[in-house]
Amino acid sequence: MDRDGLLRAISFGQIIQREDLVDVDLRGANLSGAVFEQVRFARDLEGVDLTETTLSSCDLVGCALDGARLKHTNVVRCDGRNASFKGADLTITNFVECDLTGASFAGHTVAGAAFIKTDLSRVSFAGSVLDRVQLIQTVLEGLDLSGAELRQVATFEADFRTTVFAGARMYQTAMVQARFGNRDLSGLSLSYCQFNDSDMAGAILRGAKVHNAGFKGADLRGADFSGADAKNCVFVEAKLGGAKLVEADLRQSIFLSADLEGAELTGANLYQATFRRAKCARARFGGAELTYAEFPHADISEADFSDATLFRTRFHRCKEDGVRFTNRSAALGDDEKLAEAESFQSRNA
Repeated sequence: MDRDGLLRAISFGQIIQREDLVDVDLRGANLSGAVFEQVRFARDLEGVDLTETTLSSCDLVGCALDGARLKHTNVVRCDGRNASFKGADLTITNFVECDLTGASFAGHTVAGAAFIKTDLSRVSFAGSVLDRVQLIQTVLEGLDLSGAELRQVATFEADFRTTVFAGARMYQTAMVQARFGNRDLSGLSLSYCQFNDSDMAGAILRGAKVHNAGFKGADLRGADFSGADAKNCVFVEAKLGGAKLVEADLRQSIFLSADLEGAELTGANLYQATFRRAKCARARFGGAELTYAEFPHADISEADFSDATLFRTRFHRCKEDGVRFTNRSAALGDDEKLAEAESFQSRNA
């Protein structure tokens, strides 16, 4: 099938099946609204219009789709290894069960695209803007996000242990059940991001901007947040055993039912932080700012509060065996009215 025959067939609404178009010049061609099944395309598809097109089980290996238009296009079970999408319009494009190993999306904005059960190994988004992109159950071995900006990106079960993050910036990005391991994320901007139920054990976030981020249920054992801007973070049920939060700004952060056993919070700013039912045994709060912080029903056994600022810090019904204070005269003990309400609630439960 030549170019004219192909365009004529598309104009008649025919499904293009099992065609070999490798020698057909399709640069700049208008193929919008077409349906292609098991088609082998030419390597040079620069500027081709594939708007609202369906590509199913097609061969796109090494194709140059630079500047192509794939808006509202569905790419399903296609082989796009080493393809180039530089400058392509990928607005609300869906890549489902594709192999895009080694492909390049570098240097431009990718808006609203979804990559579902797709192999993105060694794919480059270097210097790109990913806006409302979805990465669902994707393979990300060696993914390059260096210098990229991620805005409202959503990921599920993503493995970022080999991802290149140098200079990346993330905002309002949700990384649910992600795997980071002990990656070095020092100095990155991760504000308003969600890392719920993620594996970040041993991760290095020294000096990172993670304010207003959520770490509910995350594994942060041994992680290093030293000097991080972590104001208003949510660490509900997070595992922070042995973590370093030295001199971190954790003002108004929430550590509800978090495990901080053996954590080091020396010099941290914990103004108005909440540690309700937190496990803080053997944690070190030396020199920390704990004004108006609360520890209701927390376990602070053998914790060290030496030289900490404890102005109106509330220690309500805490487990305090072996706890160390330099001076707790400015702190508050049990809240009698709260204790009475809790007792009433317990009796009537």
